[in-house]
Amino acid sequence: MIKIFILFLYFLTRIQTPGIMNNTDKKQADEPIISFGLIADVQYCNCDKTGSRYYRNSLPKLEEAIGGLNAADLDFIINLGDLIDRDFKSFEPVLNILKNSRHRIYHLHGNHDYNVRNGYKKKICDLLTGKDSYYSFSRYGFRFIALNSCEISTYSGSRRSAVVARDMITRLSNKGYPNAFEWNGGMSEDQIEWLRSELENASINNEYVLVFSHHTVEPAGTHNIYNREEILELISAYDNIIAWFCGHDHSGGYGNFNRTHFVILHGMVETAESNAWAIVEIYDNKLWIKGRGREKSQILAY
Repeated sequence: MIKIFILFLYFLTRIQTPGIMNNTDKKQADEPIISFGLIADVQYCNCDKTGSRYYRNSLPKLEEAIGGLNAADLDFIINLGDLIDRDFKSFEPVLNILKNSRHRIYHLHGNHDYNVRNGYKKKICDLLTGKDSYYSFSRYGFRFIALNSCEISTYSGSRRSAVVARDMITRLSNKGYPNAFEWNGGMSEDQIEWLRSELENASINNEYVLVFSHHTVEPAGTHNIYNREEILELISAYDNIIAWFCGHDHSGGYGNFNRTHFVILHGMVETAESNAWAIVEIYDNKLWIKGRGREKSQILAY
């Protein structure tokens, strides 16, 4: 009888409540629960430099970044968009480097990824994300949400999307917003409703959330997604969103809204030699962003 009771206590201690973080099977107490890599705005093409953008130099920078990420114990890597600057053929040398990654790479769509001939635009989704251009996955009590902020745009290849995008740009311009540019983008109402359901399900399952998009949301500026106001109103109803990571604005940046950290990564394509990428470590109460090159390191509490 005593042995049965001891066995019962043992199995009771092994039970995990669904959605609640339990990292005992993943890491030791002083190690991160999850670690992942981040790259943004590689924007490679076999082109002469323009201003501070050295397009050809992105290939050796990307090789260096993948080498550094391969040396780290990561769960995955996220590309925040704009692998190329122009020409569909630019994808091949970039993807050949990414094939050397020993970690799975999740891709986001960037506006420059669509800077190809119209006949190739329909291939972008299959090339980067597969059938679904926005998606989510969960690990160890955290939900990672990858958005497609290029869905509504003048460059996506969809005529309907272009009409809606031009209407959005006109309305933003009339209201004096700084992001009324064709090189920005937005999300459809369907995608916003999908994001709402993802946040709701994460809340029900007691999951912390990290969101990723190419275009920026916070702080306000010229690189913001068209739906910025609607998105901020949406996330204000949830207190489990830890951070939102973006690219697009090559100068990088930081914002905070409703206790959510908004981190904008520096563009890899910028400067002749200085690289930019990061490793993010998630602990029980903080994110430790370990920047490389121009990407600064920082610790963000949650």
